[in-house]
Amino acid sequence: MDKSYLFFDIECANCFDGIGKMCSFGYVVVNENFEILDQDDVVMNPETEFDWYLFDPKNKCNLAYSKDYFRAQHNFEAFHSGIKKLMEAPDRKILGFSSTNDIGFLQSACERYSLPSINYACYDLAVIVNQANQVEKGKGLEEWCSIYGVSRDGLVSHKSQDDAKMTMLLAKAFCEKNKLGLEELLEKNRGIKVSVEKYLEQREISRHIKEVTAKIAELYGKKSRALLSHKLSGNYGFGFKIKTNIDEAYKIANLVYRHGGILIKSLKKDGTVIVMDDISEEAVKALSEKKLKVIRISDFYELVRME
Repeated sequence: MDKSYLFFDIECANCFDGIGKMCSFGYVVVNENFEILDQDDVVMNPETEFDWYLFDPKNKCNLAYSKDYFRAQHNFEAFHSGIKKLMEAPDRKILGFSSTNDIGFLQSACERYSLPSINYACYDLAVIVNQANQVEKGKGLEEWCSIYGVSRDGLVSHKSQDDAKMTMLLAKAFCEKNKLGLEELLEKNRGIKVSVEKYLEQREISRHIKEVTAKIAELYGKKSRALLSHKLSGNYGFGFKIKTNIDEAYKIANLVYRHGGILIKSLKKDGTVIVMDDISEEAVKALSEKKLKVIRISDFYELVRME
């Protein structure tokens, strides 16, 4: 089978509780020369309420169909097998714009209806274009289309099929400007490809971080009434990013609490900052100049170690 490339976009009725409820799945399939082989806008009943702003007259970009039209369609379950076949087709590569969100929406829909996951990996054109232009804060799809001279005549924003087509046209314009073929573009950007498996792994990490961060937050400003010892006193704060060392941070937070110290979320004076062992001497000096005591993690553990 010849290689093909699927550009897709998803719209949701709402993302309450961090879960997107799909109401449309739009796609465009092309060959390596960007010739369209197939396209459609799969509209579905999200079986939930719509977020108010999606149909607010003051909102610049509303959904492309009425609430009644969405609700007259079948739900995601009716389209699952067709979408799965599209995404898992042999010799097919998938592209999206800010596609991590769309990967999450599709996976959530599968879980919501107790259906098998759709296994694919996706290239994010937003990351590719941002990195190529050395842009840290990403621009939107329409803005990049304007910058690359992509005509949006006849295309409607927030209509999934049209957004997928805009993504395809942006990829085409980007390839032309950089004298690249579509396959060559993807080969050069293999590192930014995200699989559903990788997404699920990262989602579990994020959930764990959120859960443990909440447990740490419960300890801020509190002093234990059932101390293991009086080895610590005064205020203590973190001198490292707790989200990248969440389990270490939780262990330290408990030790501070159980040995008589008080954990402070933002320690600016009159206290001890717990830092990583490999902290630079310049950083230690900067903290000391703020009248803060500094203790490395290994020394902190030694200090509270129980015989």
